[in-house]
Amino acid sequence: VPLAMVHSRKNQGDAFTLACEASGRDDKEIYLDLGIDAGTFSRMKDGKNTLSADRMHDFCAAVGNTILPEWIAYQVGCGLVMLKTEAERRAELAEARAEEAEKKLAWAMQIMQGKVVA
Repeated sequence: VPLAMVHSRKNQGDAFTLACEASGRDDKEIYLDLGIDAGTFSRMKDGKNTLSADRMHDFCAAVGNTILPEWIAYQVGCGLVMLKTEAERRAELAEARAEEAEKKLAWAMQIMQGKVVA
């Protein structure tokens, strides 16, 4: 879903509904995954009830998107950024070091073959 569509929602109920619709899942599947009743879910879609912040992760997992927290962040002039895990950060650093080492090796090989003037 384009961010412009997310940001254009008028209220949290509309953003909640968009997140649910974008999931392609039936409402019943979503509210059962969240452990809430149909009435509460309906009031959330109407904007009369809101999802508590401590349930946001479960909701995003149930709908397979981050539309609702993106909309909430936009309301205060912010956006979402996916945080890297420590393992992802270390893998990126290792990849950068390996790439640099390959460049140095290629340069050294060219010098040994007399192809580069130092």
